[in-house]
Amino acid sequence: MDDAMPIRLLADITDALKAGRGWEASLRRLAELLVEQLADWCVIDLLDERGRARRVVVVGDGSGPDNPRPGEPSQLLPAWAEASTAPLAEALRRRAAVLISDVPPPEQATDSLERAQLQLLTRLGAASAIAAPLHVDGRPFGVIIVARTAASQPFTEAQVTLIENFARQGALVVDNARLYDQHREIATYLQHSLLPETLPALPPLHLIARYRPARTHAEVGGDWYDAIVLPDGTLAFTIGDVVGHDVPATVRMSQVRHTLRTLAVDRPGPPEDVMRCLDQVLEQLPEPNLTATLIFGVARSLDTGSYLLTWSNAGHPPPLLVPADGPARFVMGGRGLPLGVDSSVPREAAASASVAAGGIFLLYTDGLIERPEKDMSAGLEQLRREAMNLRGLPPERFVDKLVERLAPTGGDDVALLALCSSSTSTRTR
Repeated sequence: MDDAMPIRLLADITDALKAGRGWEASLRRLAELLVEQLADWCVIDLLDERGRARRVVVVGDGSGPDNPRPGEPSQLLPAWAEASTAPLAEALRRRAAVLISDVPPPEQATDSLERAQLQLLTRLGAASAIAAPLHVDGRPFGVIIVARTAASQPFTEAQVTLIENFARQGALVVDNARLYDQHREIATYLQHSLLPETLPALPPLHLIARYRPARTHAEVGGDWYDAIVLPDGTLAFTIGDVVGHDVPATVRMSQVRHTLRTLAVDRPGPPEDVMRCLDQVLEQLPEPNLTATLIFGVARSLDTGSYLLTWSNAGHPPPLLVPADGPARFVMGGRGLPLGVDSSVPREAAASASVAAGGIFLLYTDGLIERPEKDMSAGLEQLRREAMNLRGLPPERFVDKLVERLAPTGGDDVALLALCSSSTSTRTR
């Protein structure tokens, strides 16, 4: 084992996490590094919350009929008595690595767990093995078993401490990765819980929304969308993005969203007036540096069967209008500063556009169009082009395909809100 191996392990696991592959991938990479460096096979068994052991990884450089059967990496192992002599049980009981200098046949096992582990080692052709506990702060959560076949030099006491130290370092990294995944899962649940569960429908106008969290960090974000029916029957809609990728950003997002809902119902008026009131209210909150971009608008039915959309834009990327026929275009106008910059600066009069049957009015956050290596204008043009390519798909597939094509890596949070005027001319693809 080279001295740089722990550093390589940390780097490899970090890369796996950034790619969204999760802590299970970090376990497999740990096993792969052990096989690359000093073993023919590596097996990792983890303990669940009830203390049961489950085989989660079997990695090796061998091949043939003795390889583990499909599905075995998730095998639940037999329970064991406290005095079990199984490699897993001994390593956990001693909290130290255990050397098996000569792997005995399964027939010599004294309990079901030992028999199961010896059967696996026999199928792998193991002649010697070392079992080392995975634990953090004295809390065990699994065991690594490395094995060498008869074609390799057998393990000796000289490698026991080495494997034990590696297991200790690997356990810290894997445990951090597991906590990272748990944090991400909780954060994602929190984000989704703060978005509306359902959206109103005013046939033939219906709304489709999507939210996808970033995969490159475990924090929640400030992206949101919302829509409500006002007392006069008008549909109010919004999409926005509070600056930040942390829990405070999500709290601020929730404040903005619910304050905007209250103002839209209690003080109806032109969208730019509602936006100005929102900016003034947010200035009074004890939240430093609350900055957000958003679009707020209303939709009204026209006698022609179309819908008139009117909106105010606070520093947000422009809406994209995708008609049933003709070119898709970004609709400018109604622009003003982002919220939290300077509420005394006047806002432009609201912009407007009509959406005829088969048309889609698309609102989105910058995660759909921003790329570190590209100018935003390039991202906008790519969005317009892809929307034209996908036009005619059923609206649900249209939205899903846009996200799939424009944000495949999930480098940033993405929220979309599509206002769709129903048409029977959609096609399947």
